[in-house]
Amino acid sequence: MNSRDEFYNISSEIISELGPILSTRPYLAIVDFEGKFRYIESEMEKYTEFITDFVISNFRFLEIGDHSMPISGTNLAFFKLSKKAIITIYIKKGLIGQLLIFKNLMMKYQLKIDSLILEEPPEKSVTPVDLFQESQIIGKISELQPEPKAEPPKAAVVPILLKKIGKKAKFPLQEVVILNYCDGKNTIKDITREGNIKRWAVWSILNKYKKKGWVDITYTGNPTFHPVLTKEIPAMAVQLGIVNKKEFEISKLCNGDNTIKDIQQALGIDQDEIEDTIKKMEKNNIIHLEIQ
Repeated sequence: MNSRDEFYNISSEIISELGPILSTRPYLAIVDFEGKFRYIESEMEKYTEFITDFVISNFRFLEIGDHSMPISGTNLAFFKLSKKAIITIYIKKGLIGQLLIFKNLMMKYQLKIDSLILEEPPEKSVTPVDLFQESQIIGKISELQPEPKAEPPKAAVVPILLKKIGKKAKFPLQEVVILNYCDGKNTIKDITREGNIKRWAVWSILNKYKKKGWVDITYTGNPTFHPVLTKEIPAMAVQLGIVNKKEFEISKLCNGDNTIKDIQQALGIDQDEIEDTIKKMEKNNIIHLEIQ
């Protein structure tokens, strides 16, 4: 079996594992440290130039395990697998934040891919200094004050309005309030607080206008998934057949503050079982996986 076939098999394995989790078909490219494609699916070929430029320019700045989502509004993510390779994943639909699930899976493919890339990346070179220069440097070190490290951006969801609302346009008051806050600066938390609107109601309206192409959802920081209700669940929901008993118990904890793992631990539900239930509830538009 040649290396091209082996890269194809690894990519197929990743797609088979990741696809059911995302509930959509992921497309894959494997790129080495020089920006050379070791594998790419035809659906991603329109991004080849961008991917190559990104890898060549940014590979050395990313740590192993880091990710980057450089194109706003496009579900394209880069994951640095090792000192030799980056995996790029693209989905046509869904939230780009969903792709972060791959961070929990990626390292199992590290050895397989590295063994197929025989070239080694160049070591970082250090310019030698003579003894006089070294003594000067050592003397000055004590005079230097350590610079404060810049804090990484906090994880947040930031909606952006893509179309201007005309003065004569007629919208329900709550929708106008939410859309006016979608300026690229306010987070979902800001909108719920400033507008005094329930989180599920904010998401319901954002999803409505996202489907129309009016709103884009962007993310900052290194987010995690928090299930949030997209509709109010009445107390008699089980009796009315809206949800089953397990879904009702889960829905009570889908307030945006709890992660899927938090809910699993609180209810003592098996991990596979809660992931399947969460996926079903999302598909039925009962919850939305918010990124925080």
